Amino acid sequence: MGILPLDSLNIFLLSIVVLIIIFSVIVSNRKKNKPSDPEAFNEALRALVEGKNDKAYLLLREIIAKDSSNVDAFLLLGDIVREKDVEQAIKIHQSVILRPKISKKHKTEAHIALSKDLLKNRNFVRAEIELKNVLQTEKNNKWALEKLKDISTENKNWKDALHYEKLLMKTDSEHKKNDESMLNFYIAMDYKSKDNIKNYKYYLEKSVACEKIYPDSLVELAEHNSENIDLSITYLKMYAKNKPIDRIYAYNKIENLLFDNKRFNDVEFLYQDSLNDGFDGYALNRLVDILLEKGEIEESKDLVDKFMKSQHNCHSIRLNKLKIETSDFELRKSISTLCNEMIKDEIIQ
Repeated sequence: MGILPLDSLNIFLLSIVVLIIIFSVIVSNRKKNKPSDPEAFNEALRALVEGKNDKAYLLLREIIAKDSSNVDAFLLLGDIVREKDVEQAIKIHQSVILRPKISKKHKTEAHIALSKDLLKNRNFVRAEIELKNVLQTEKNNKWALEKLKDISTENKNWKDALHYEKLLMKTDSEHKKNDESMLNFYIAMDYKSKDNIKNYKYYLEKSVACEKIYPDSLVELAEHNSENIDLSITYLKMYAKNKPIDRIYAYNKIENLLFDNKRFNDVEFLYQDSLNDGFDGYALNRLVDILLEKGEIEESKDLVDKFMKSQHNCHSIRLNKLKIETSDFELRKSISTLCNEMIKDEIIQ
């Protein structure tokens, strides 16, 4: 092989230098264009906010592949997975908890995340254990206290429910102001579980005397006074007013009490009184049914027309107008059922 002339050698060396520079620039640009872990994590959060869960999932997997010690990425990945595969979410969050060197903050977050997994999986026994673990690292965690109280209430473990309610009242001044009635309800139910009926009744009455009434106290008092029909009905009416979403339950209970005691006319008065207090699609539907059963067509028309003037866009009024216009009994019955179901599901008023 011959020796390259000087000019050719310079050109050759220059070409190599240029290629090296070009290669360095390409590599550098690739590094610049590839987001850092914090940037990728923020991008994953943005994707979640925008509803792009699959994109967020892939970004988090990339972060974890590069850095398996990134706890925040693991926690968020588990939260995403929970919706589709709760068992996998449980495994992810358990793996975070079992890490030997994990901060107190991350441990609390991991116990909360695992609690959510278990609650979604309806494994309330294990969820209760995890929620208590949350309190070991953060004793005033309001979310954990509320969930523990809910589980105790569901299990009718009134002593524990009362315990968690008291802790919530110590933790949150607003909770104390708003839930005095609830606290008295839990005390009452605790006494009921001990067959102390005198104190049970005392604390229920104390509960319903509060400015903001815990509705379940009203149902308890209605059942406790079932022998005194009028008093029981009064409490059920109060329940319907304090918890409108469940008013149909209260109305059905009242109707059963009245029918059992052959007070048929009082059913009509019940819904008349309700409508005098303000429009209620369910009360209207039931009252129209009662009037039609009695053959009082004109009265039912007047009732619907009265509300049509002020609530002309309400679907329950329109359905009842259609019901009055037909003489077909089965069609009337179907319209009433449809109207009640739609009101119950809050599709219409």
